[in-house]
Amino acid sequence: MAKFNEFIEFKNLSVLYAEDNDTLREITEKTLNLVVGKVFSVANGVEALDVYKNNTINIVILDIHMGNISGIDVAKKIREHNDNIPIVIVSGSIATEDLLAACKLNLIDYIHKPIEFNALIKILYLAVDRLKSHGMLQATINDTLSYDYFGKVFVHKNCEKTVLTKNEILAIELLLSQRGKVIPYSGFSQALDEEMSDGALKNLILRIRKKMGDDSNLRNLAKIGYSLV
Repeated sequence: MAKFNEFIEFKNLSVLYAEDNDTLREITEKTLNLVVGKVFSVANGVEALDVYKNNTINIVILDIHMGNISGIDVAKKIREHNDNIPIVIVSGSIATEDLLAACKLNLIDYIHKPIEFNALIKILYLAVDRLKSHGMLQATINDTLSYDYFGKVFVHKNCEKTVLTKNEILAIELLLSQRGKVIPYSGFSQALDEEMSDGALKNLILRIRKKMGDDSNLRNLAKIGYSLV
């Protein structure tokens, strides 16, 4: 049995998942919620495009046949604006014409449903590699804020970017790398490679909070440490 904390890197990802079969969607959505940070689960292509346009999405997983707009058509629409975001097409069977259409969309994979756990983990690793290789890896911090690993900036929902100092970058990346865990005060000194007094660390965290705007999921456990949930 896989230990879900082995996939801590996925906790910084937001996934758009579209599947018109209610049962399959609910099962895969539950699995995704165990390993990734944010799941946007929808039942059709129209909803998928709406969610994509209005949220920070790192990975797109699309059922190929969804009635009103197929997964292929949704992928084509996304590719008109973004050549590199990882897209996965899911199908119960692979028709030749579908395969030919999918090959033109720069997919990271084309897999069978129902999606098995190991297959899901495989495509998430492939997606992370794609994001890293194109400097596109953004960690969703909350509904209004993401962190851009390539630009080393906060990206707000209105697309504004907030520049961070070296120590702020090291601190937020430490919090993201151990998301959901409490990092003791000493852990920040180790990550920043300098001794920090309690006052200096509090000031650093305060500056990060101000730049975040919505800092509700950056928690302080008194006399213990900080965590990003």
